[in-house]
Amino acid sequence: MKKYLLPKSGTFFKANLHCHTICSDGKYTPEQIKQKYMAQGYAVVAFSDHNRILPHPELESSDFVPLTAIEIDFNAPAEHWSHTSVYHLNYFSPDPDRDDFLPFERVYDTDTISDLNLRAQEQGFLVQYNHPRWSFQHASDFLPLKGLWGFEVYNTGCQKEMFNGWGDYEFELCCRAGMGLVPVATDDNHNWAMDEQSPYNDSFGGFSMIKAESLSYQNIFEAMKRGDLYASTGPEIRELWVEDGEMHVVTSGVCGIAFLTSGRETAMKRALDDSLTEHSFKVPEHVKFVRVELADTKGGRAFSRPYDIGELL
Repeated sequence: MKKYLLPKSGTFFKANLHCHTICSDGKYTPEQIKQKYMAQGYAVVAFSDHNRILPHPELESSDFVPLTAIEIDFNAPAEHWSHTSVYHLNYFSPDPDRDDFLPFERVYDTDTISDLNLRAQEQGFLVQYNHPRWSFQHASDFLPLKGLWGFEVYNTGCQKEMFNGWGDYEFELCCRAGMGLVPVATDDNHNWAMDEQSPYNDSFGGFSMIKAESLSYQNIFEAMKRGDLYASTGPEIRELWVEDGEMHVVTSGVCGIAFLTSGRETAMKRALDDSLTEHSFKVPEHVKFVRVELADTKGGRAFSRPYDIGELL
């Protein structure tokens, strides 16, 4: 029996799940963000301004969904701000009109932050952990966190600023720890360059493809909650299913397709050009999860979430 891991029906909607505007320290208005991202094929932007939750219902239209979100920072003590270890987390609201957040202590402490995450989760929020390397954090900082939904595997702004926008290894650690997190690739754009042709432009680099029945706030949020999405900086996962114990993927043209597991069993397919478009893998019964990664010759990568063995066999 064929079981689709990314839904067979519905449409993929391109999303940036980490964005800043003039409402915090970004340079563009929410209206300008909508215009510029739609021009690049995006249908969803999460407006996650720093430490304030601001709905933007005026931006919603038949071809665009503004997700209501907030990015909260928790800073460790340090002699100078540039050396501070930080937690930055995005909280996505299930209610598009929500304009207040839960009470909390801004303390750099795993238990305190986990408590906030769990309380937010009880109210329907999805919690995303952001940019581990820019945050100067280690596995001991993020692996104990509770209440997480997603993990940034790529952040354009951090990559442009410090060459440390990747969080792929850290995401792998979360997978092996059994956290079952959804990978997201984002821009975290502030648009300080204010020039889309600039080498410092921090927009349109990382994105998430969300598959939903139609473009509405509720459908997008529920698809995110189910994990019906993948993260990318270029390649596309077009179909993903399991049948008779074998996992199958159909992709855009890439030079590498990998089925990665909780162990060293890996089904890797490689080419010297972007000529690969499909691959399959007989799932070993003893592994705990399988996930898909893609790579293309331009340096782009894509990541599926880890699929628990119970979803596959």
